[in-house]
Amino acid sequence: MKQQEITVSLGGGYPLDRAGLANLVESFPGLMVIPFDAKMLPRVLLWIVDNNQPIDLPPVQENTVVMLLLEDFDFQSYPENTSGLFSKEESASALAAAIRQVARGEQYISPSLALAYLKSQQPQSRERPNSIMEALSDREKEVFELLAQGLGNKAIAARLYLSVRTVEGHLASIYAKLGVHSRTEAMLVAIESR
Repeated sequence: MKQQEITVSLGGGYPLDRAGLANLVESFPGLMVIPFDAKMLPRVLLWIVDNNQPIDLPPVQENTVVMLLLEDFDFQSYPENTSGLFSKEESASALAAAIRQVARGEQYISPSLALAYLKSQQPQSRERPNSIMEALSDREKEVFELLAQGLGNKAIAARLYLSVRTVEGHLASIYAKLGVHSRTEAMLVAIESR
């Protein structure tokens, strides 16, 4: 049985940027570029961020995930419904993997952007990873490492031979110890601690 293709629409940037990106995305197996309109909504909206232009996303349906492609970024200005932040410095194969990851309902952030985000935070964040790692149990450290790799709860559970509910319990404990409120925040701290 053939797996259903992931539909992708492109926006932002310049027409030439979108045309080149459309050709690249079409070359990946299982991905199909469609125009962005109300008749056939995409699974993933790739939005090219130009540093000189504000991010002016069109309205998207709940089942559409948004992934921003960017070079340099003000982390305070990205839209709430963003599921992925992708650096244009990464490889084409990384883009394909990132699109598939956000299409599965997971989040994605390029490692270089994660580090830039962490550096933009207050100086105390430099000391946090060591003390956090000491506070985590061995199993929480394993979950934390897989979280840093961008794995979702089901994938973490499968890798560690745990139930999804157990993984959720470990994540709740990790969030409390980190003092964070979201998976993205925890993921950023996890990447810094590697």
